Amino acid sequence: MRLHTYYLFIGVVDDAIDSGRIDTGSLILEYLSTPSPVFDEGARRSSVKLMTEVLKSHISDETYPLMIAKLRDLYGQVVSERGATSIDSYMGHRKSVGALTAELSYLLIRPGLSGNGEELCEFMKQVGAIGCLVDSLIDLSADRRIGLLGFKPGLMAYTKLIDCILRDGLRVSLKHLGLSGLFLRAIVDNVRDRFRAERNVVRFVSDRKGEAASVA
Repeated sequence: MRLHTYYLFIGVVDDAIDSGRIDTGSLILEYLSTPSPVFDEGARRSSVKLMTEVLKSHISDETYPLMIAKLRDLYGQVVSERGATSIDSYMGHRKSVGALTAELSYLLIRPGLSGNGEELCEFMKQVGAIGCLVDSLIDLSADRRIGLLGFKPGLMAYTKLIDCILRDGLRVSLKHLGLSGLFLRAIVDNVRDRFRAERNVVRFVSDRKGEAASVA
């Protein structure tokens, strides 16, 4: 449930940023300044605030300070990504975004794990970085059309992006041979999940708004 909530939170935030609400990150950090969830009128009116408050309830006291620090780092990378003027700079920021997003997933589940889990965290970060590049490949043209890129991606940009995805994917697959088939299927599923995720986010936020209203 923790990861499910987190991924829905990411979906709502991505949708807000893609809609041009670049200040979303700073607002979220403001909401997270207090660890106790507050389902007030603001949460009922704003999907971003609502999902932030729901996420709070799934973060343990132990990891809360580190989660906030990593979210600040993530916000910084997202802002820098928007200012990238080349595909190389853009890919660097995207890989950082993917790795940080995955590390936050790990921090959410860490309290329930035995051992230090450093290898698992590193693996999740590697996979997260590749997944973020795959997302970029799917969204690059659309992001350019709505003004979210600081450069115009041409054939060379797509070639570099695809090469990086295959190279990094192969590197991870060779370290974990059982993942080779999963890596290819994940790319296909990623495209399908873009549409399924949008429907799930809308449904989940609608349900939570109803619950928030009933609490009030």
